[in-house]
Amino acid sequence: MKILLVLMLLVAGLNMGQAGQMYKYQDAKGNWVFSDKPPEKEQSFETLSYTQAKKPSSKIELYYVKNSEGFTLHGKNNFYSAIEIGFTSPVTKKEIRKVIPARDSIALCHSDKNTSKVQYRWALGDPSSVADNYPYHAPFFSPKGHRISQAFNGNFSHTDDYNKYAVDIVMDVGTYLTAVRAGTVVWVKDDYHMSGTTRYFRDKANVIKVLHDDGTFSSYAHILMATALVKEGDKVAVGDRLARSGSSGFSTGPHLHFSIIKNSGLKNIAIPFKFIDKKGRAFTPKRAMIMVGASKP
Repeated sequence: MKILLVLMLLVAGLNMGQAGQMYKYQDAKGNWVFSDKPPEKEQSFETLSYTQAKKPSSKIELYYVKNSEGFTLHGKNNFYSAIEIGFTSPVTKKEIRKVIPARDSIALCHSDKNTSKVQYRWALGDPSSVADNYPYHAPFFSPKGHRISQAFNGNFSHTDDYNKYAVDIVMDVGTYLTAVRAGTVVWVKDDYHMSGTTRYFRDKANVIKVLHDDGTFSSYAHILMATALVKEGDKVAVGDRLARSGSSGFSTGPHLHFSIIKNSGLKNIAIPFKFIDKKGRAFTPKRAMIMVGASKP
């Protein structure tokens, strides 16, 4: 829940990104290493610069506009996706829910006086959207097989509504992740390099989300820091490269945490889905299955 203090006009403050860098080099076995520290031995390495992402809440703005009849509360959505917002104030008493279209602003409510306190919460997506059961392509570019270590209802971490229908696919650090369906990139976070299994890491994972025509989102989590190849607002086609795999955030090792998300009413949840193989056959992902990605760029 956010508390927004409003005088005459208040716009949610932006959080400026912070610059940083990481190092890319090969170890003794020829494997690529990505780290926030340079190699200990004298060897060639590449320095990668990155900018920490702004907090998502900075993309939502609430403000009052005075007119001849009083004050109108407006909401502005800077995401490349519709959002649902629920808000209360001393005037509304109970929560009011509205959907604000992508990159748009609307009037939320009217009052004959200016109130200084508005509480709100929000969720990405339009709750009226209906998934169309599209069969999704493999979310990675690799000719080798990759094992599904955790599938729907996995006991380790796929137990809540947001993760219940996710799949974890084990893969080497740096594997290219690709779009499973055409859409618009609406969320890019690739500013974190560490991983762990304590609660501290649960909101640290680097993530890319792509909005589809049916209002659902494909979500790619634990991506490698500073490897995003797309930005918010970009249009992508099936197979387009999005980023490289990693192990950022709540993770026990390098893998892709993939899911299809929708807004169920001020709450994003994972929904069941099927992949499609190279022969065009749809299948439900199961634990221990071996998946093969695209063999060509």
